[in-house]
Amino acid sequence: METKTLTNRDERINLQFKLLAAIGAVIVVSGHCYHGGISLAYEWFPIYSFNVSLFVFISGYFYKPKYEKTVFRYIWKRFKRLVIPAYLWNLIYGVFILLLNNAGYTIGAKVTPFNLFVMPFVDGEAFEYNLGSWFVYPLFLCCVFNVLFRKLAGTLKIRNEYVFLLIYLFVGMYGIHLSIEGHNIGIMRLLTRTMFFLPSYQLGVIYRARWEKKDRLNNTAYFALLFAVQIILLTFVQNPEYAPSKMSGFSNGLIIPYVTVVTGIAFWLRISRLLTPVINDWRLVLLISDNTYSIMIHQMFGFMCVKWLFCILYRSAGSFSDFNIHFLRENIWYYYIPKGLQQYGMLYLAGGIFIPIGIKKICDMLYSAAIAVKIHMIHRFESG
Repeated sequence: METKTLTNRDERINLQFKLLAAIGAVIVVSGHCYHGGISLAYEWFPIYSFNVSLFVFISGYFYKPKYEKTVFRYIWKRFKRLVIPAYLWNLIYGVFILLLNNAGYTIGAKVTPFNLFVMPFVDGEAFEYNLGSWFVYPLFLCCVFNVLFRKLAGTLKIRNEYVFLLIYLFVGMYGIHLSIEGHNIGIMRLLTRTMFFLPSYQLGVIYRARWEKKDRLNNTAYFALLFAVQIILLTFVQNPEYAPSKMSGFSNGLIIPYVTVVTGIAFWLRISRLLTPVINDWRLVLLISDNTYSIMIHQMFGFMCVKWLFCILYRSAGSFSDFNIHFLRENIWYYYIPKGLQQYGMLYLAGGIFIPIGIKKICDMLYSAAIAVKIHMIHRFESG
């Protein structure tokens, strides 16, 4: 089965991976809000056993060997696309925290030069409202390491993708080992995060280069094998989840985390392939998949907007009498769930996805307006 594509502005879009990215965004956000009030096979494939690695896999899939011909241009492009926006948003959220402090909020670290300018690289979670941005920096370093290592390997005539996979897997397992030994504080956390993600990145590269054309096992056999492996894991592994953001929770050793990464990715990779031909209206999928970066950065702010909505209803209409304003101001992880109904997680899921998309749209409009003003001023200057 060929991957379904469509033509948009003369570019062919891989719809299967667009759908996979959208699913990945939903999985990541739902993991922060009571599973979003839904279940996406989480009983079989626990969210924190593969969720962020899925995005690294997708990034690796879109790596192209031509980048090795213009290494520094590629690195600069990745830096502008990944690091600079996250860094600027950290500054904005620092100002945002100062404003909220005047309203009695204590969420987030103190706004210091270190937390504004250094902390994003070291940890990325201090201001909390943008804690999802921690992922940006190790992903960027994965891109940098990969292209530089491949450039070096090319000079040595090493081009075997399986050799790269073994090397990256060794590096990743050593990163887990360092974390288990307690070397995951400060700048070491950035290093171990990067090391941990490298195998997932290479899985994306090798899937496109070697495995995609051979991925033709019929669905019955594919899912039977996959669920057989997963039931064995769930039977003999006490808790397959871990926390890549903290590089902690690796209680099952060095290999199991990558086994669960493979099974989780394999499941959603085939699901996305099956769903691609039957989706008629792609607008929602593309809306989410094209804004995954913003969703990662702003999802916690989206959750807060939902909580502020409950707060407004509590104060103005006297609804939701058990809403706790003190918790709202003190704990980013406080979620108000009316009557304990987990279905309200769907509201948080929607806020965590569509409010970040709204932020991206507003920024795009402001940028376009600024460009238009600049062009107008240039023409005005030239004409008179």
